[in-house]
Amino acid sequence: MFYRRVSLLLLLVSYQVAALALPNDRDQPISLAADNASYNEKTGLAVYSGNVEIKQGSLLINAEQITATTDKDGKIITITAIGKPAKFQQQPSLQKGIATAEAEEISYQAQDGLISLKRNAILKQAGSTFKSLEILYSMDKGEIEAKGNTQNRVQLVFPPPKREDRKSKTLGESPSATSVQP
Repeated sequence: MFYRRVSLLLLLVSYQVAALALPNDRDQPISLAADNASYNEKTGLAVYSGNVEIKQGSLLINAEQITATTDKDGKIITITAIGKPAKFQQQPSLQKGIATAEAEEISYQAQDGLISLKRNAILKQAGSTFKSLEILYSMDKGEIEAKGNTQNRVQLVFPPPKREDRKSKTLGESPSATSVQP
């Protein structure tokens, strides 16, 4: 019974986290490796510890510990990965490169579709990098919010435009015809 419940929990975890992944990620087998695992059927709490690794298609999560809570029906409520740092990577679509995230704590709130990166958070995709104490990402809305303070300010790095996309203008030259006209 224990192994069947743990397998069901792993399946639910991977489907929840892979909501915005490559279309075939959800069809791939789920692989989880950890030094230790425990599950409490009454509380719905599963804990995987010791070099935890979860793989499914382009999804890869590495952490020292992963904790998942479920409701009475076995649906995921939260997933929390802890590490120094915990790491997450996934390719969101065929048109985009792999998105990577790392933080000392990565939490996923399934009902709200929110991913929270806490303490030394870094989020990278398509050459852009966000660094902050905390980064919140709404999977449904595609919104990112980064929080910092006066000692640890939010840092954003964007790649420059491709050389072939740059236009050289002479001083005093009018804007290009590509601008929007009323």
